[in-house]
Amino acid sequence: MQSRRDILKMMGLTAGALGVGGAAAATSLAAFADASNQSGAPLWLFGGLQLGASLGLGWSLSAVSPVRMGASVLDLVHRDGSVARVHLCAREGRPKGLAHTALFDLVLMDGAQGDRATDERLGRALLNLASRIKQNELSAGASDELRGLLSHLDRVERFGPEALV
Repeated sequence: MQSRRDILKMMGLTAGALGVGGAAAATSLAAFADASNQSGAPLWLFGGLQLGASLGLGWSLSAVSPVRMGASVLDLVHRDGSVARVHLCAREGRPKGLAHTALFDLVLMDGAQGDRATDERLGRALLNLASRIKQNELSAGASDELRGLLSHLDRVERFGPEALV
């Protein structure tokens, strides 16, 4: 099984950049941004959760993309027809988004820029998903599906906010 340090190295992060220990270190996330991702979506992160499976409170996971432009995009659908687009990004520094783990941020991309309240049911469903990710983020075999992952801030800087929908 790969260690946390191995996963961080694969993603281009150093342990210090996440505050895991040691002196602050520079990140090299951009080094992976142009990596060719020939494998599929990182479904293994969700601990056996299949597409269409319930996340609770009426939300289900309808799609998960391979890493593109520095993130894997998760599409969530509510039974009332509401859709939420969540970007799975590498976590760098303080957590971003509605939910996070030691290695990842789950960033809701709804165009609101944090200036309006998020549906509590969606927030709780994302916390449920983050809990599943926490249990699996250090599993072996992670490197191919996560190659190219960037932090949300690095993505905005590299691609521009208008490109990250």
